[in-house]
Amino acid sequence: MGSRVPPRSSLHDKDAMRSIPGWFAKKVARGLAVVALTWSPLVLTGTGCGPTEDASEQEAPLDTRAHSFTPMAPSGDFTAQVTRYEYEFATQTGAAKSTLLMDVYPPGGDCFVVKAPQGLTEVHWNGNPPLRSESVEDGIRVCGPGLFAGQVKLEARFTVPLQTYDFTQVGFSRRTDKAGNTFSYLLNWVEGCDRFGPCDDRTDQLAQYVFTIKHAQNERVVCPGQRTRPDNTTTKCTLTGLTKAPTYSSFAVASNPAWVPSTFTEVSNKFKLVFYEVPGGKLAASLNANDVKAYLHWIIGELGPLPYGTELRVAGAPTEWLGVEHPANLILREDLPDLRRDYANMTMHTLMHEVVHQWAGNRTTLSRPFDFVWKEAIAEYLTYLYELRARPSGEAEQTRAYWDRLARTAAYYPQPQDDPPPVFLSLASDVYGTGPMILFLQLEPLLGQDAVLRGIKGFLSQPGDRSVDDLRAALEQASGKNLGPYFDAWVHGAGDPDWPYFEVSTEEDDGDVTLTALQRSVSGTHYPVAVDVLLEGATQSKLVTLDYGLEPESDTLHVTVPFPEPVLQVTVDPENRVVNRRFLGVSDEPPPPRWLF
Repeated sequence: MGSRVPPRSSLHDKDAMRSIPGWFAKKVARGLAVVALTWSPLVLTGTGCGPTEDASEQEAPLDTRAHSFTPMAPSGDFTAQVTRYEYEFATQTGAAKSTLLMDVYPPGGDCFVVKAPQGLTEVHWNGNPPLRSESVEDGIRVCGPGLFAGQVKLEARFTVPLQTYDFTQVGFSRRTDKAGNTFSYLLNWVEGCDRFGPCDDRTDQLAQYVFTIKHAQNERVVCPGQRTRPDNTTTKCTLTGLTKAPTYSSFAVASNPAWVPSTFTEVSNKFKLVFYEVPGGKLAASLNANDVKAYLHWIIGELGPLPYGTELRVAGAPTEWLGVEHPANLILREDLPDLRRDYANMTMHTLMHEVVHQWAGNRTTLSRPFDFVWKEAIAEYLTYLYELRARPSGEAEQTRAYWDRLARTAAYYPQPQDDPPPVFLSLASDVYGTGPMILFLQLEPLLGQDAVLRGIKGFLSQPGDRSVDDLRAALEQASGKNLGPYFDAWVHGAGDPDWPYFEVSTEEDDGDVTLTALQRSVSGTHYPVAVDVLLEGATQSKLVTLDYGLEPESDTLHVTVPFPEPVLQVTVDPENRVVNRRFLGVSDEPPPPRWLF
């Protein structure tokens, strides 16, 4: 029999479970090994550093009786890294069993603190009931025999309630799809996996997973990793290769008895895209298989092989978000083709965006929750680049226009410095315009588009956690430019974003036009930027770039260009490439609808 965790009784340090990075733990282990190898000969033999004496001349010991030595087992909370989660879940009842395999780092201890829901049962430590366990703030402390280093297996059972959180679909839910079938969804998000059992919910942790899902005989289930079906009521998904994944996207189980799997496009040993839709589903029908194949060739060529195997499953479902990325699984909103077209092709754009997350967000993940902006910015920007290079005319232009409206009406800077910080969900829905425009699009004329793309590829080249500061460093390395002033002005800030307004006047003189541009903002910030201005006359037009550079010293810029006729109209940023106010001293612009995906 296991033990039931008593009610919460004490607080714990939220940093108590911060793990020693793997590279440092290996250094510590190597150091201990060197010490042991260096000193053990001195202990086991009589050899020392000073002169030796003949044994017959040595004084007799004061006490020749043998003494046994028992090392004292370490105590206290130890630091550890969860390397693998084995999660069993029943879709009909919500019954779950969590198994956590953890690497314990020196100096060890006898207790582990981990986030967890209330109501755990059958808690075990290395297969046995723990010596003690107690509830602490947001989790449990479980204790067993002390150890200096090694592995501990923690197990617990929990019944996941049929409940969602924070006005989202996060949690465990059942919904009816458009065809009248029941869609079940266990959905995690950033810092939320402890709703389903004991779990280290920090965003910077990557682990392996084994999901064993029990379900009705006619139920079709998808989950992260390599999918198999051992019997008619069991689906198993394993993600145990070298490429690990974060908890925020990996704890996900979706099912629908009416789903019919069908291979949409495939290239041997490279990719296989399989749709799971109900009969009459609209997602696959709204896409062209050759278009999707061409995109997969392109994105794999840019970022490398799909991180979690060649099979990528795409399921249509009655979700609130446009799409959700899970390792080797994408869940797309079933009515994407019918939604208002903020993007020119909602289904194709969403599919491309979620595919990028296999690398940006899953294989390479967030250092902390507020680094959320970079993963959405990369997914959007790479989708836009493909639209620009290979999709029908107008798609990329519409994406830029939508980004611009989102960014102009954003409530936060990409890296808000507000105290208290904004609610995470509010920030997450706020970054889909500012992220791709400020982190990438606006940098194209300042660094070059090729340098921006090289920076992204370098940033994503290795698995692990990354921050917005890491992204800045990658862009600086790719371009050789200092982006400190740029990030200070555009990325970091508190309160309502103080985006610039560009006031442009013209003066004509003998076939030339001199443009005088003035940046205006409440703070008086000199924004590093290059903004285009369109001059229009009766018979011709000219696009002029006003380049303030990466370290502007003035808010005023003068540019003279040939223009042989009177200027009838001046338009600032006609192609929606720079975040800027459209009006000065006018009430706030109404924001467009915002999507999460």
